[in-house]
Amino acid sequence: MSAKDPILCFAGDNYWFSNPHSRYHLMHSLHRTGHRVLWVNSIGMNLPKVRQRGFFKRVGMKLRSWLRWLKAAEPDFWVLTPIALPLFGNALVERLNGGWISLQVRLACSILGLGRPLVFASIPSFADVVAAVPRRGLIYYYSDKYDAYRDLTARETIAAKDRALFEAADAVFCASDRVYEDLAPRRPHVYSMPHAVDFRHFNAAVTDDVAMPADLSTIPSPRIGYFGSLTDSNDIDMILHAAQAAPDLQFVLIGRVLGDYRALAELPNVHLLGFKAYQELPAYGRHFDVAFMCWKLTDWIRHSNPLKTKEYLSLGLPIVSVPIDELLNNFAEHVTFAETGPELLTGVRQELADDSPARHEARIESVRGESWDARVTEMMARWQEASHG
Repeated sequence: MSAKDPILCFAGDNYWFSNPHSRYHLMHSLHRTGHRVLWVNSIGMNLPKVRQRGFFKRVGMKLRSWLRWLKAAEPDFWVLTPIALPLFGNALVERLNGGWISLQVRLACSILGLGRPLVFASIPSFADVVAAVPRRGLIYYYSDKYDAYRDLTARETIAAKDRALFEAADAVFCASDRVYEDLAPRRPHVYSMPHAVDFRHFNAAVTDDVAMPADLSTIPSPRIGYFGSLTDSNDIDMILHAAQAAPDLQFVLIGRVLGDYRALAELPNVHLLGFKAYQELPAYGRHFDVAFMCWKLTDWIRHSNPLKTKEYLSLGLPIVSVPIDELLNNFAEHVTFAETGPELLTGVRQELADDSPARHEARIESVRGESWDARVTEMMARWQEASHG
């Protein structure tokens, strides 16, 4: 590809209101090397329920994104928020919705002069749109096992869209080993591409010994911390047990609350600090004593590869996590595993007791060589090989 061939990214995130995930890092790496990028905000994979915790926050973010429609995030990097509703399961509505979104995407491409872009799809709900947009090629990226996603209202429809993109792609890339192992036997040109990490962004908080944020400074050690979305996918009962059983430990949860966390919020040693921008996260993580990841062990979670693992390691943090294959196979040396509240508490106590400067440095060194730019170089080479093979 020439340095100026454009990328059309159908993302699984809302660019304006989500902290960066792998798709963000991959697209910005491409942008740094001279590619123009049009990022299409996610339309989701289900219609949120009115009674669901966080419903009005989600609606508010969507409305504010619609008002921006097509907007430059920076030179030669644009964000489009298609005006549409994630209504799946009704064939007629889906056709109308898909046609309307396709029209908006094609109009944006025309306005920006993108011609026939390389399409990078990372969510199956855009399958019909991808099929309708003129393109130079197609990369399909699995950051998760999409057909196992929580709360799907039209699982069979999403699974069909997933299959369509999987079959149409020139090359398929998988962020987790387990997803790769499931998909690799089904077709050629399926590749494993585990997450990298923005190492310098997080590790600088350690090397520069950044100051503790004001709202964290009032919380005494030991601080047991987590940053990420606070949804119903988190095992709230697991955290609740550990927090109730150990009033001397302070559990710090950073992220937008999109689930029912009222029971946790009532505890004096649980601190919900709200959403923090990506730029702020290293300063908070720098002052955790132990990081934790506690999700319900659904099929979706078991197939996942949590990006925050390497972010925590970049900070040198001890980690206690539920046993996910990706971590068991690649990070067992640096992660203590727990499936229940008592095991979480035991793991945290163990990490607090066993931590040392040598272990801190070993965690950092385990991810020092990670680079999103290297992942992009590999991805583009694999795509070239698949599309011309």
